[in-house]
Amino acid sequence: MAVKEQIDIEALLHRAYAQYRVHRVTPGNVLGLYAPMQGPSSYASLMSILELGTRVDTSGIGARLAGLQTMASATPDDMLIVHDHVLALSQWLIEGADTAEPSVWRRDEIAANGWRIEDAATGLWLVRPDTSGEAADVWARLTEPYLAAVVIEHASAGSRPDWQTGREKRRGRATKVELAEERQARAFYACWRAALAVLAAELASVLAKHEPTGPAASAEPWNARVLADVV
Repeated sequence: MAVKEQIDIEALLHRAYAQYRVHRVTPGNVLGLYAPMQGPSSYASLMSILELGTRVDTSGIGARLAGLQTMASATPDDMLIVHDHVLALSQWLIEGADTAEPSVWRRDEIAANGWRIEDAATGLWLVRPDTSGEAADVWARLTEPYLAAVVIEHASAGSRPDWQTGREKRRGRATKVELAEERQARAFYACWRAALAVLAAELASVLAKHEPTGPAASAEPWNARVLADVV
């Protein structure tokens, strides 16, 4: 049995998206078959932003299909599996991102709990119905982190989400707005890191040549003096 390469999940993602650019090895990207835009803040919009810089191919479909086959054959199977698992992160939502104790839920978890998601004019809301009929439903604000796009973006660049808002350099008590911004930035970072931990655990049993570890990224860098190198 071949020995698997132990590699931190961040380094593995960097290899997949910076070296192999696995997010571009898809029929939709090669043929120009993109999902319709759903709005300026949609997941489709963010994913299309990640494709900026891709060469515009005006050749025939047959030639582009041949190009896809060449790209796919040069991409290790492990990298394609990594990409599949990253795309599944689009199911994640953050409850209470601007609070002291945010929570992360997958859409299927919300449905399994008997809750629902309301897309209102004021944004996304998690609704916990009152099953007793004696009280009102409980509504909590949801935030769409666009997690798959965020993971791909930072893996491609070898960077991490910025959890700093600039308030750290100022003295004095934070305003309510500043505190909410700080909490949201930290919630987004924590969600990204949690996603990496889930990816490492899930991929460990399905990759043929790689054994993901970590993530080495600090769980709470705002409480640490020194950050480890990204890659």
